[in-house]
Amino acid sequence: MLKLTDGLERHAFELFADHPRLRHGLFARGPDGRPASFSFGAGQDDRTVMANFRAAERCLGLPPSSMVGQVHGDRVLTLAAGEIYRPDGPEQVRGGYDAIIGRPGQTLAVRLADCQGILLFEPASLTTALVHSGWRGSVKNVLGRTVAALRDELGLNPADLLAAVSPSLGPCCAQYRDWAQDFPPEFGQFRPFGDDRFDFQALSLSQLTAAGLRPQNIQLSGVCTRCSPDFFSHRRGDVQRFALLAGAPA
Repeated sequence: MLKLTDGLERHAFELFADHPRLRHGLFARGPDGRPASFSFGAGQDDRTVMANFRAAERCLGLPPSSMVGQVHGDRVLTLAAGEIYRPDGPEQVRGGYDAIIGRPGQTLAVRLADCQGILLFEPASLTTALVHSGWRGSVKNVLGRTVAALRDELGLNPADLLAAVSPSLGPCCAQYRDWAQDFPPEFGQFRPFGDDRFDFQALSLSQLTAAGLRPQNIQLSGVCTRCSPDFFSHRRGDVQRFALLAGAPA
């Protein structure tokens, strides 16, 4: 990943370097270099959270973000072309979804702290999708459902999609003692150490290729949020969330 400073500290995926129409970034620090949270609640002031979103949007040169409620499910919200959905507080965020699809002129955002944020992009149409996927989302294959929505609702070819997976809980730290009860048996192959620790980024790579993406069009960050000082981690005790924003100007 690329670490940039252009008003804010911004991490970006090298995969999209040849696609300047797509603007994206992972944000966890403010203009002064101090941690900046993008999560509502947990004692954090909503106005400060929204100010952090506005700063990230200005950094990317994008309009205000569309976001979803993130309930660890598999529902996908597809915005209509030209639809204006720009919540300016948590009470306006559409609940019940963990993935969102947008067109040019629509900025998308997800909030993260150990779960994966997956950015999907189709260069010809400038269609963008963001997915929030924790272990429950992986079990429900929210990634496969999002790719299916891009194919069935918008007529896109999965082989044309590019996908990047954000920093998330790595196999060093993704320990699930009750995995045999909570996970399907086929998830057992994603235990690189043979114990109760899982490589969920490798699992996402498998689910994306099963949905029709080409392996060479997928980038895994390979960064563990619990180990990295650059990102918030629920497992480390953080209540804050960092944000992944993406969009293509109209």
